[in-house]
This record gives sequence, structure tokens and C-alpha cells, in this order.
Amino acid sequence: MDHYDIAQICLNGHCITSCAQSNSQRCKDFCPSCGQPTITTCPQCGASIPGRYHMDGVCDFSEYEIPKYCSNCGSAYPWTEAAIQATAELLALEDNWTVEQTQFLVDSLPDLITNTPKTKLAIVKFKKLLSTASHITVEGIRQFAIDFGCELVKQQLGI
Repeated sequence: MDHYDIAQICLNGHCITSCAQSNSQRCKDFCPSCGQPTITTCPQCGASIPGRYHMDGVCDFSEYEIPKYCSNCGSAYPWTEAAIQATAELLALEDNWTVEQTQFLVDSLPDLITNTPKTKLAIVKFKKLLSTASHITVEGIRQFAIDFGCELVKQQLGI
């Protein structure tokens, strides 16, 4: 029967295994890359983190994509929250923007992660204000978009 396995991911978003249920020997209490604890369930609601999808009789060699939000309660996973927070702190360091402009962008960060009705507006906001930003800020937003941005964001920002 086709089913989702359970993923084990560290709090920083490193995938330990996308098959924690079917290959429990791969599980680790702490991430070998960063030392953070690992989880297999949403910290908010306790639902299992969906892992690799198993289909009977099919060998799947596709890359597992780490989820950003819980499909059961909609909460951001810890690695998504941490990325948004770190990027918000980076934006706050930009000297060329007012507090209002910075908050405007910080509020738009979640719309860069998923394709929502506000995603196109968020892209325009970022393009407009990034033209006045320092190189360090631009690179930080670029890396955030590479790591967490939805495909529309990557396409529109030329990543």
C-alpha cells in the first residue's frame, strides 16, 4: 500500500533521514552536521513529519524536499522559523532603510517561502528596496530565497 514514511530532521533543517519509520537504524538523536536535536513530529501539534512517499513496485530516486510548514496544523517548522528570524535580523541591520521599510520587508518574508496571493507583491517590494541595499543584505536575501523561496520567487529574483 502506498504511504508516506516519517522524516527525521534537526532543528536547523538538516534531513537525517526521510525514512525514519522504515529505516530506523538511520535515526540519530543529534544532527551530525550541526549538533542540534532531531525531531520526527511537529512541535506544535505532534503530527509526524511526512517523509519519503513509498509506492508499491516503484523505485523513487527523486530528492526528498524538507517541508517548511506542518501539513496538519500549518505551523512553521523550527528551521523555517529560524530562517525567517535570522533574515529579519539581517534586514534590521540595513542602514539604507527606514524602520518602516524594514518592517514592511520582514512582514513579507513568509510570502517569499510559499506561493500565496501576496507573493508577487512581496517580490516587487524586495526588488524595489534591494536596489538601495548594501551588498551584504542583498546576498543574505538571495541565500534566503535559494534555501527557502518558492519557485516563483527564485524565478522572479533570477536565482
